[in-house]
Amino acid sequence: MIPPPPMSRPRAAILAHRRGEGSVQAVLRACMEHSEWLVPIHFFPQGELQSAHKVAFGPRHQIPPAELWVFSEQGTAQQAFSQGALLGAYVASVPGCRLFRGVPEDITRVKINGGGFDEDLLEFDRAGFDQLSEWAATIDLEASFADPDGNACRERIRKHAAYHVPLMPDGRMIAKPGHGGFAQPGVICTSADNYEAFVGALEPELAAQLTHSIVDGGGLWRELGGQEVDALYINPFGPGRTVTLPRNAAAPD
Repeated sequence: MIPPPPMSRPRAAILAHRRGEGSVQAVLRACMEHSEWLVPIHFFPQGELQSAHKVAFGPRHQIPPAELWVFSEQGTAQQAFSQGALLGAYVASVPGCRLFRGVPEDITRVKINGGGFDEDLLEFDRAGFDQLSEWAATIDLEASFADPDGNACRERIRKHAAYHVPLMPDGRMIAKPGHGGFAQPGVICTSADNYEAFVGALEPELAAQLTHSIVDGGGLWRELGGQEVDALYINPFGPGRTVTLPRNAAAPD
């Protein structure tokens, strides 16, 4: 017997969250980092469809026009189809950041794994779209750390909307002297889950003293102006990508 395909990471994160074993942040990170989303064919400009990998769940798409139904894997889409959902043609292997970065203006609700098993379902209304977009930008930023000297990395560092910075009671950044060959690299985190992972690894007495500062790219540069650090030690304990960059990586244009 052929074993069933492995469960996708977003679906596993959704189920874990429903059991009380995972955070909303873990769900959102899993969704953004997932590269195998199935998305309705009409989501894409005509010019992109010729080379796209497409799969059909029946001959026509008949979902409420203001809703965008996407699926984390073919099995969840097939389950919805078997329950009567008229899905029609989908594009497969869509990266999460591409999908969630900019939901079309005519959409008022995004349904993940709709129409199938209730426990697989995750929904966002328009009030939650900014959160999706911000997480997509965060994961794009972390992905750019693979090429830390590239223009995309530097631009995304400067434009990032929310850095999470742990500060000592006297306002100093936490630093790890000598890390990455720098004299005094200061710790920053690109998202709340990275911040929580860092603080959770500290001695409780130290963690209790910290101030949690949240700043955008411009605010980070202003913060660095009053700090004796020569580098940025980003996401020391994950779950996002970890990198150490020179201080001027955050400098404005």
